[in-house]
Amino acid sequence: MDFLYHLLLLLYFIAALPLLMFKVLTGKAVQVKEQFGFLPHTLLNDLKNRTVIWIHGVSVGETVAASPICAEIRKQFPQVTIVFSTVTSTGRIMAEKLIPADAFIYFPFDLPMVVKKVLAQIKPALVLIMETELWPNFIKTANQMGIKVILANGRISEKSFRRYLLLGPYFQEMLRKMDTLIMQSQKDVDYVLALGAEKKRVYNFGNTKYDVNIPSHGRGGDRTFVETLQLGEASPILVVGSTHANEEELFIPVYQRLKAEFPDLVMVLAPRHPERVKEIESLYKKAGIPTIRRTELQNQNTQREAAVIFLDTIGELLSAYRLADLVFVGGSLVKFGGHNILEPAVYGRTIFVGPYMDDYKDILSLFLNNDACIQVKDLNELEEKMLYYLKNKHEADVKGQNALKIVRSNQGATKRMVSLLAGFLKE
Repeated sequence: MDFLYHLLLLLYFIAALPLLMFKVLTGKAVQVKEQFGFLPHTLLNDLKNRTVIWIHGVSVGETVAASPICAEIRKQFPQVTIVFSTVTSTGRIMAEKLIPADAFIYFPFDLPMVVKKVLAQIKPALVLIMETELWPNFIKTANQMGIKVILANGRISEKSFRRYLLLGPYFQEMLRKMDTLIMQSQKDVDYVLALGAEKKRVYNFGNTKYDVNIPSHGRGGDRTFVETLQLGEASPILVVGSTHANEEELFIPVYQRLKAEFPDLVMVLAPRHPERVKEIESLYKKAGIPTIRRTELQNQNTQREAAVIFLDTIGELLSAYRLADLVFVGGSLVKFGGHNILEPAVYGRTIFVGPYMDDYKDILSLFLNNDACIQVKDLNELEEKMLYYLKNKHEADVKGQNALKIVRSNQGATKRMVSLLAGFLKE
């Protein structure tokens, strides 16, 4: 199986070579260098003779989950140096805004010589891998070098479980090279045990995304953000977050109907990948809907006249959720599997999702059973339900408060996790 994995890696790098060259030629040479293990000398000098915890979050979602963990480590172990890695550039930008780390790097390619070089340079006491970003060579090499590897906030979807099962003993061996697996739920525990993890190394501590800092006051948020988007008098505000291809187009008739009944409505739309804004703009232009980008509003001389704002930045969706009257969480009108509804729940918002929430079944079930979220089967139902809750604000607020209660009652995963890490650090 090792031979097959390395053969697949070789084929991947042959296929990816044009993309890597394109990155180098378009200003991303630093990213490619770090992925091949060439870290800045200043960083390596700063890490000498330090106790280092390396935390890895692939992209935006994992970075949000890691945020309270990093804050708690910083609070309990101020002498520890935190290195935070991502795979994507969007994750890196988000990390630099949210994570109180001492250094940020791109995660190395999973080539034996590369991961060995990087681990030898950083010399981490612990490596925390967020959710389920498992790289066989990295885990194997860290294990051989005596470095503790911990899966933090582990999550395994039903689809991933079926895929991992096909790897059989190979996946089991990789799990057993990890020192601890801290999972989000009992279902995640059951999955990882069925895949071959040792029971004594598996814990169910809950989801750290419940531990995102809850603001002491409600709507309003960051006044600078409100002023930049020129939303001071806007009402109602609909925030459509983390959308994928086709969802933005599907939302056009929804927006038009809501706007017809609520002329002052403003929609803030945040695609999961901001680089797609240009193609989305053309769709709305074709439909005769004026739009403006958030980056255009950074110019203080620009007057916002459009009622649709495209959030073409990274790290501001949480701020947008805080302003919302209604929230739609994307990836759920198309067969993507959904996104996490905890982020708007933290702010007590009224949350809508579509029919495709396969990756978040447990969380969605909890919210639906506690009248804290609205799931719709199609666009017509989405229009009707959104109109209803815009007209019945008290009922909408009740659902938002129920969502916030769920968040508050499920907090504590971070403290449990960091208490366990303390034992490893003492070792």
